[in-house]
Amino acid sequence: MRIKAFIVSQLVILLLTPCFSQETYQVGFSTVSLEPDDRFVSLALAGYAAPWEGRFTLQWKEQGTIPACLDVTGTDTHLYCVDGRSLFRKSLSDPSGWKRIGGAEGIRHIAATGTRIYGLTSDGRLKRGNLSGKRPGWKDCGKVELPASAITIQGGKLYLADDGGIFHATDLGERRLRWKKAIFHPLPNIVSLTGDADKLIALTRDGVLYRQGGNYQQGKWIKIGYKNDITVKEDIKSITLAGNQFYGIDSNNRLFTGEHRSRQELTATALSIASGGKAVVVVALDLTGINDTFTALVKEELHKNRGLSPSAIFINSSHTHFAPVTQNWPTWQESNRIADSTYLYTFVREAIVKAVEESLDNARAAELYIGRGHADLGYNRSLRDRPDLYDDAVDVLRFRYPDDQSEGLLFIAACHPVFSDAAERFTLSANFPGVARKILKDTRGISRTMFLQGTAGDINPLDSPEHVTGEKLAKGVMEVIDGSMQRVTGPLSHYLDTVTLEVPIRSKEDIIAYSHDAQINENSMLKERNHTWEQIMLGYLNKGMKRFPMPVYVHTLNIGNWKLVGFSRETTTPYGLRVKEMWPDRMVSVAGYTNDVSSYLPTRLHIEKRNYEGMDSFYWYGMPDTYPYDVEEKILSEIKKNNR
Repeated sequence: MRIKAFIVSQLVILLLTPCFSQETYQVGFSTVSLEPDDRFVSLALAGYAAPWEGRFTLQWKEQGTIPACLDVTGTDTHLYCVDGRSLFRKSLSDPSGWKRIGGAEGIRHIAATGTRIYGLTSDGRLKRGNLSGKRPGWKDCGKVELPASAITIQGGKLYLADDGGIFHATDLGERRLRWKKAIFHPLPNIVSLTGDADKLIALTRDGVLYRQGGNYQQGKWIKIGYKNDITVKEDIKSITLAGNQFYGIDSNNRLFTGEHRSRQELTATALSIASGGKAVVVVALDLTGINDTFTALVKEELHKNRGLSPSAIFINSSHTHFAPVTQNWPTWQESNRIADSTYLYTFVREAIVKAVEESLDNARAAELYIGRGHADLGYNRSLRDRPDLYDDAVDVLRFRYPDDQSEGLLFIAACHPVFSDAAERFTLSANFPGVARKILKDTRGISRTMFLQGTAGDINPLDSPEHVTGEKLAKGVMEVIDGSMQRVTGPLSHYLDTVTLEVPIRSKEDIIAYSHDAQINENSMLKERNHTWEQIMLGYLNKGMKRFPMPVYVHTLNIGNWKLVGFSRETTTPYGLRVKEMWPDRMVSVAGYTNDVSSYLPTRLHIEKRNYEGMDSFYWYGMPDTYPYDVEEKILSEIKKNNR
């Protein structure tokens, strides 16, 4: 009898174990900041090209006054300024003020590094001083036969900008200083220069800031800030870097520190879900978008570190229009065309990897629930005659930890995070998804929240500013969690499919005819865009290219009885609606902006109208053309055939 009872008990355990394991998952969560730190003086904001002068993160914060001066420089520990007669110093850690540390007769420009300071007199004499003693003890280094407008030290070299904006450099490690023309492009009207180990920044007479792009930008100067009269109103006349901080001095001798104007809410958030020896990770980024090449690097690193398959890592961008540039915009103004390489490939990459790995490491048993509500967030801006082509669904995945009764939320809705007031347009923010997350934390105490962007390619908010939309979304989420939600049960599976699509590259004659069409070039912004597009397309022809690949990635996660489908590109509404119809008996959520955002993804309706989503946007993305008319049918038939 004992043997029989034992066998029966083991059979019961075997029968019950799959049920229990499928209803309780190992769930982890992590949020890592994407807020740029002081190593980035100023970053271009992505999302839209207007104003053509650019949108940048920099704002100035007043820090008191400085002695009337001609130039300013800095080291890791001090600020220095010169007035043509004396040299003054201020410790970065001592708020007591400026102290005179010696004479500086005739010196007009200064540049410091470590314990050395260089001064250039108004008659061209270069002098070197020692900052480790009580007095600088200037020593003459010879005559500089160049009319200087500014000097600085960067990477062991002393740089000089002459009156014509031509740059010259000398190696400070050499015994004799020999000036050579630098590889940089000329930059006229320079009034101040500053640099450190890895960057060189210039200020022009009209208050525009530029960063040297280096070899990657082939010596070009990239704009990083200007007086926009909204968030930057100061008349800065001199700049310097000191102790990893950017400083500016205005015409009234007021000292300012540069900082990123931000609501401090940009994050990379990861939710890991594991069961039955499999794991998937959903990543939400408060970014406008990323390209597939960057995504591949991140996934390769995570595969190497944690053995995760690329199809197990679902990376969605919220498409906020108030985040730093993190993707290619090849026909935009030059400051927006390429992301700051350090911000993207170091800062953002490390944040994503850290968030994913932390979510895997802190995973513990949790229950999952899925539900759907509704919120009237937006309207179809592209197909105004089709109000039915708007998906007001708010899908919510709730995860609850039985051990401490804490919980978290993943929620999905489809609406462009695009509207804000004038000052906020120059401010780093997650826009309405950030508002919704904050409301959920403040009112419900739920700090683990993440937002996935739906098929919002053609959807704009009904309301402005973003606070109204965020409140609507938060209300919709709370209505879902306050109602009846379906328990998520079952195994995990993940698939990443590629729908191969190509478009022809037009003939040289057609390219030139388009870019020179006076009706299309209705303003200087479009004229510059179209000229840049022409150069890109002619470059493809010169390489012998006839067709251009524009693949669409379809990412599917099956988390028990919940299916999450993600499209690459700026996916328009009909895709989401039609995918949900394919599995009428299942809870299906659909996201756009997943893994790659390199153009819009229109349907026949958009393409036939030749509207922004169906045509003009492709020039902004630097694509040769829009998709063929049957793109929607091709993609959806592939999804139906694969039946993931």
